[in-house]
Amino acid sequence: MSSIEASEVKKICLACEAGAGSSLMVKNSLIKKAKKAGIEVEIVHSPATQIPADADIVVCHKGLAGVAKSSAPEGSVLIQYLMFMNDPALNKLIQDLSEGNQIRSEEHTSELQSLTNLVCRLLL
Repeated sequence: MSSIEASEVKKICLACEAGAGSSLMVKNSLIKKAKKAGIEVEIVHSPATQIPADADIVVCHKGLAGVAKSSAPEGSVLIQYLMFMNDPALNKLIQDLSEGNQIRSEEHTSELQSLTNLVCRLLL
């Protein structure tokens, strides 16, 4: 599992599939949350197959994790999310960056722990 100290993070890449809009919303939300928290870090958007070589953290939807892992720079931290807005994994990333914590690659599974939550998410 990769990790990085918050103070060492210079670039976060939001990896997407087609760039049609949903991941751009996530990027803009991350920029807004980072700015509000006083975090100075570059946040970029790119296809999951073309992640910049200098990305310290790669953020992607759980469905793109395999592609992102294969094209992410060696040693980069991979953060996966399920919900495009207000996902707990994204909120934790911002919190960890603002508190100066160590950030680790983690698979986001909290929404799948309950079959009811999964069914509700699929219906929404």
